[in-house]
Amino acid sequence: MKRIAVLFMAACCFVLPLAAQEDGGFTAMSLNGATGIYVVPTGRVAYAGDSFGFNVGYHTNVFKPLNGDTDLNHLIQANVGFLKMFEVSAAYELQPKDYMGSNPNDFLSGFKFQLPFGSVPIALGASIQYRNIGRSGGHWAAQIYGAVTYAAEIFDWPAETTLSMGHTFIEDNNSSDIDFGMGFDLVILPQYLKSFLHGLIDYANYSYSADPWGADAWHRGVLNLGVRADLSRIPALDKFTFAVDLFVADAFDSNKNGQGRSVGTGVTFGMSF
Repeated sequence: MKRIAVLFMAACCFVLPLAAQEDGGFTAMSLNGATGIYVVPTGRVAYAGDSFGFNVGYHTNVFKPLNGDTDLNHLIQANVGFLKMFEVSAAYELQPKDYMGSNPNDFLSGFKFQLPFGSVPIALGASIQYRNIGRSGGHWAAQIYGAVTYAAEIFDWPAETTLSMGHTFIEDNNSSDIDFGMGFDLVILPQYLKSFLHGLIDYANYSYSADPWGADAWHRGVLNLGVRADLSRIPALDKFTFAVDLFVADAFDSNKNGQGRSVGTGVTFGMSF
């Protein structure tokens, strides 16, 4: 896993200096509702080219925990982009019942600000998480981060690389660890598929929340990969944001110690005004 991660980061670093393009790329929701890949937020906010727009979405992840049955979670998401530089997001996660018989559901909220200057999208953001609502008391966590997204081309295929860095504050945890993530978005066969299909990869030592269903990235890092279909390329849907995800989380690890690969899917739908 570490060797694969090193190769991935080396490839991304090679892509970074190739070219920078103007803002305005395809955007969809990450698992916690913020504009991004799977767990890595991008340097863009939703509808950066419009005064107002909103998205709603749903994602699910099929996972078999250690000594447990295969089950899935339900992430119901929404975000709003406004004034061409701000984004507010929210997600409610329904997780399967735990060994105590309670539902450790989570509420995830976020805010992102895209700097209004420069041709390279740079954003500052935060995620506030109220975890394990089904248990007495619940627990808080918060992440702050900065993200930058570079545009380039690989063999005439448009591509974007995102770097993210921040820190997660967890209730009753004094860790000083730095959050680091890298994401890669490549338009596949644009000359034939008309930018309809994107190949996505992200690698991070954090997940979409401090208490995720499925792959746990803390203290090790997780690589997620998949495809995202941009259905807004269909002429009848070109007034909307419409994306469908199919991905594998923790793709190169076996399911040991309750941490391992899982399969997910999701959809983002929205429009601007």
